[in-house]
Amino acid sequence: MKSLSFLFFTFFIVSIGFSQGNLQFNQVLNLSFSAGGANFAVPPGKVWKIETVSLSSYSSYFSLSVAGQSVFLKNTHSGYGPVFESFPFWVAGGQNVFMSGLNSGVASVIEFNVVP
Repeated sequence: MKSLSFLFFTFFIVSIGFSQGNLQFNQVLNLSFSAGGANFAVPPGKVWKIETVSLSSYSSYFSLSVAGQSVFLKNTHSGYGPVFESFPFWVAGGQNVFMSGLNSGVASVIEFNVVP
């Protein structure tokens, strides 16, 4: 019985040491970008969940780069313009995000605090 309790206690301590933390809602951001694009930085200790992007023109496109790497988002055209099927898209804290399009647009982002 003692060995079983010891194993349980050891497993419990090890699992706490390797936990990833919890997410706590912080704020909603509406990030505007122009045709030339805009850089944004995810603050350390935060996580962004990019929910959706609205574009100013039906015939526009949207480009996303995270930490200098282009991210290709699957999109389809509906009767009202492009629909991006790759959302939500998660970005870790400390990353730089570059958003651009043929025209301007707004990205809807939810920011979370990473709580240990």
